[in-house]
Amino acid sequence: MKHNSDLHCHTNASDGSLSPAELVQKAAEEGITTIAITDHDTVSGVREALAAGAKYGVRVIPGVEISIDFQPGTMHVCGYFIDIDNPELCRGLEFVQEARRNRNPQIIQKLNTLGLAITMEEVQAVAGPDQVGRPHFAKVLLQKGYVENAKEAFTKYLAKGMPGYVDKRRLPRDEAIRMIQTAGGVAVMAHPIQLALENWEAYRQLFLELKAAGLAGIEAFNSYQSEEENQKFYQLAQELDMIVTAGSDFHGETKPTVQLGEFGDVVPIEIEKLLAELQRERRR
Repeated sequence: MKHNSDLHCHTNASDGSLSPAELVQKAAEEGITTIAITDHDTVSGVREALAAGAKYGVRVIPGVEISIDFQPGTMHVCGYFIDIDNPELCRGLEFVQEARRNRNPQIIQKLNTLGLAITMEEVQAVAGPDQVGRPHFAKVLLQKGYVENAKEAFTKYLAKGMPGYVDKRRLPRDEAIRMIQTAGGVAVMAHPIQLALENWEAYRQLFLELKAAGLAGIEAFNSYQSEEENQKFYQLAQELDMIVTAGSDFHGETKPTVQLGEFGDVVPIEIEKLLAELQRERRR
């Protein structure tokens, strides 16, 4: 079912397949009136998206999805309504982008050792002018016939723990949250199931810590979770008096089963809560 908002969208500024303008145009064509641009560790697509939003009548929320240093799973925090020119934000994102750039040749080396003949030049050609991410490696593996689809590229080679995976340096969680706040934004935990904690009490304790550090919300509804898990995270957010957001984590062709606007039915009210939280932070 399509809805009228999506607070988790990627463009080809990171690892999506559509340009920022194409993404906004798609939203307009599908009757989606509000989207957030949350590219991985970069805000380079936001300006183009804002201009397209004005053209197509779509409300575009400037955002970012930041990679956080965390174990045992993966932690990503989205920042909404950020000032994309904020110096502290830009410095922090450059730190993570540099870590990505340093990691990519190591992935090539690992894949070559496994007998997969791909080059950095081939991956960069797929990525275009923006930052290279693992989905671009997956696309080259698919193009060269080493895998049957992008999902197989991750499950066999590129996912965490697989033989082609290389970890990268990430920001400490409290620093990333503070960075978002300094840039005038609101921090929300993306796809919390990927934290991979042992039980629901562990999630509850972690979110209590994160709330004290400035995390304002939980993306309770997203494409990584079952409906049961979505509801449990929704209830947890309610219990902890945190904002609930919803986002598809749309990537276009990179994740073809994920549809734009997939979880927008809970978003419209929550957008106003995000704005209210911004006002509270600015009065502090």
